[in-house]
Amino acid sequence: MALNQNLIDFRLTISQLNQHIQFAHKKYANGSYKITTNLREFISESAFLKMFIAWETFVEKCFIDYLINEESVLNRRPAKWANPIDSDHANQLIVGNQKHMDWSNPEAIRKISKIFFHQGYVFDTALSSINGDLMDMKAIRNSAAHLSSTTTTKLDGVATRILSIPSVNFTAYRLLFHNDPRITTATQTVLERYLNLLDIAAEEIANG
Repeated sequence: MALNQNLIDFRLTISQLNQHIQFAHKKYANGSYKITTNLREFISESAFLKMFIAWETFVEKCFIDYLINEESVLNRRPAKWANPIDSDHANQLIVGNQKHMDWSNPEAIRKISKIFFHQGYVFDTALSSINGDLMDMKAIRNSAAHLSSTTTTKLDGVATRILSIPSVNFTAYRLLFHNDPRITTATQTVLERYLNLLDIAAEEIANG
């Protein structure tokens, strides 16, 4: 089943990238890190970038699979308003006369889901619940991918809002590995919270 495989692939990728992050944070017996700060931050931010790409890839594959009439993990199919002949044709319909479809933008995905599926099928509900988090993740992704005054300002804004403290000249690494104050039941980093949200949403999308 395509949707089940999409979920398996997504979770496997996240697991592998988490292993890279764990490697970057290994310590000697005396508590000091085995690799330098710069390398630790580079590995971790690179892993986060690939995690975000894995999420985009998962959503794109699921959207196309549902559009070509694949069943969900729970053997469900959406009512849809297009019948592409294959995956390539489905992608052409989605892109239309644009240069590409922005699978990193939950608002854009929710919008086209309502065009192709009855009431947006599972995409509208799954993404609406984490819309703000996905937009914050995109801002963090952008700051890690290309540093500029614009991305720095946006990242500081996200950090200030999440951490509830004035945040100036933050880095993606510093925010992602900061304990998330929104989690009161356990100690969890901002990244760990995001990955939990993505996993729940991915399962919801794959289940249909």
